[in-house]
Amino acid sequence: MKLKKIAEFLGGKLVGNGEIEIYRVASVQDSEKGDITFIENRESIPDSTNINASCIIVSNDFSIETSNNLIRVNNPKLAFAKIAEVLHPPKIRETIIHKSAVIADNARLEKDIFIGAFCCVGEKSEIGEGTQLRAGAKVGDNVKIGKNCVLHPNVFIEDNSEIGDSVILHSGVVIGGDGYGYVRDTERHVKFPQIGKVIIENNVEIGANTCVDRGALGNTKIGEGTKIDNLVQIAHNVKIGKRVVIASQTGISGSVTIEDDCVIAGQVGFADHTVIKKGAIIGAKSAVFPGKIVREGMWAGIPVQPMNKYKRLNAHINSIPRIKEDLKKLQKLIDELENK
Repeated sequence: MKLKKIAEFLGGKLVGNGEIEIYRVASVQDSEKGDITFIENRESIPDSTNINASCIIVSNDFSIETSNNLIRVNNPKLAFAKIAEVLHPPKIRETIIHKSAVIADNARLEKDIFIGAFCCVGEKSEIGEGTQLRAGAKVGDNVKIGKNCVLHPNVFIEDNSEIGDSVILHSGVVIGGDGYGYVRDTERHVKFPQIGKVIIENNVEIGANTCVDRGALGNTKIGEGTKIDNLVQIAHNVKIGKRVVIASQTGISGSVTIEDDCVIAGQVGFADHTVIKKGAIIGAKSAVFPGKIVREGMWAGIPVQPMNKYKRLNAHINSIPRIKEDLKKLQKLIDELENK
């Protein structure tokens, strides 16, 4: 793609030769001729200012002495991501149903579908136009999957689940498994019914080996545009809003509500029936205790607390060794005074 077309696509200002052809995106350090890269701020400039890329995307107010072609935009990282989608499009797969696939007679398959080796589609399930089921993907009974979805190898969609359009599920994802719910009866645990379903709205992406459990009596729901990392556990009856971002190894207990536009860092633990209000940001390794309501703002710690309070507490904890030494000196002085 020529630079002048890239600048036009990004709505940016080109500084340089618009006839240069660009083939790939690359990092600043690894870029070569034919690549386009970006510099977000001055801190991201490498120690060596010899950047080999044919073009650098920079901000409108960023100054750099370079012979490279430049495209100036408001948000370089966003622009870089947008052009990466164009230069590195998803692999297009031909319309095919592999001979080893097992498809129920009453399943409904729309046009332009790819179904790979050893896939299964259950009774009365629906697969939308342009959707891909890659090798080993399994779809249960009464499942609805929308248009242009991608189920990577060994994804499992259990019975009665509903998947919207343009949903990406990476390898090993399990949607609609039973929730973890039991009632104690003297010397045994009786399983609480897990008869709800999972509803995933449009443009959701879920990372490898993440599990989303079906609702116990109601539904588990993930809102439009939400992005979930690898190795996340989402329990029964959880409600996740739109455009939420959840990082790896987070565990979400039953009946938690996470409202729109929240950001959850890695290894956060949510106890049951907690509510995370719209726009909240929770730092890594935090713990949200049962029934807690986390309001908009930045939070961190065990138990989770506003970031400013968490920082003050950490400062106090870090000062404990100094206080201990001061106490030793004070005790020694008291002993000397008593002896006198």
